[in-house]
Amino acid sequence: MKETLTVLISINEYLELILEILSADQPIVKPKYVEVAEKVLATANAALEEVIPAVTEEVSDETPSNENIEIGSIVTYTGDRSELAGKRGTVVELRNAWTVVAFDNEGSHSSCRKKDLTLGGNEQPPEVTEVEVVVAEAEEVAESLFDDEAASYKFEKGSFKEYRDLHAIYSDVKKTLGNRKYLRFRAKKVIGDDVTTQEMCHRYLIGVQDEEYLKEVGQ
Repeated sequence: MKETLTVLISINEYLELILEILSADQPIVKPKYVEVAEKVLATANAALEEVIPAVTEEVSDETPSNENIEIGSIVTYTGDRSELAGKRGTVVELRNAWTVVAFDNEGSHSSCRKKDLTLGGNEQPPEVTEVEVVVAEAEEVAESLFDDEAASYKFEKGSFKEYRDLHAIYSDVKKTLGNRKYLRFRAKKVIGDDVTTQEMCHRYLIGVQDEEYLKEVGQ
C-alpha cells in the first residue's frame, strides 16, 4: 500500500511538470494534448485522494518499529531459526548488530538479529477483579492451613491401611461420603488408646477446612 502511494505521488509530480511545460506560452485556446494532460492529472489526483486515507490507517495499525527495541522490551522471534520460532522473551542486552534475548522457559540467552524480532505490545497485565482477589486470598489461606504432616499420616490397622495416607482417603472420589464421614468420626473420638490417629484426623480436617467437620466442632 505504501509503495502504491509513493508511485502515485511520483507520477503526479511528473504530470504536473509536463503540464506546466506544455502550458507555457500557449494561446488562450488550449491544444488538445494539454487538455488530455489535464484530464490525466485530474484522474491521478483522484486516485491519490483515495489511497492516502487507507495508507494512513495502515501505518497507524502497524506493529511498533523494531528501532524501538530496548533493554526490557518484550519481543517475539519471527525469524528462520526453528528452535526459536514464535517464542516470546525479554531483551536483556544490545550488542551493535545483535540483540540478546532471554526467551521464556529457555535456560540460556540467545543472540538474535533485530530484524528477526517483533516488538511486543509490552502491555500491562490485566487488572485483577475483586472476585479473583478473593479467590486468590482464599487459596493462600487454604495453603497456609494445610497440614502436611497430618495429610501424610497413614492408618496402620483396619481397612483404611490400604490407603497411602489421610489425604488419599479424603480425596478418593469413589468413596467420598463414606471416607470423609469416617475421618470426621475418628477426629472426634479416640479408639482404644490411639490418640495419635485422632489428633492427625483432627488436624487434617482443620487443614483442608472441611465444612461438615468445622460445623460439628463449632469452628
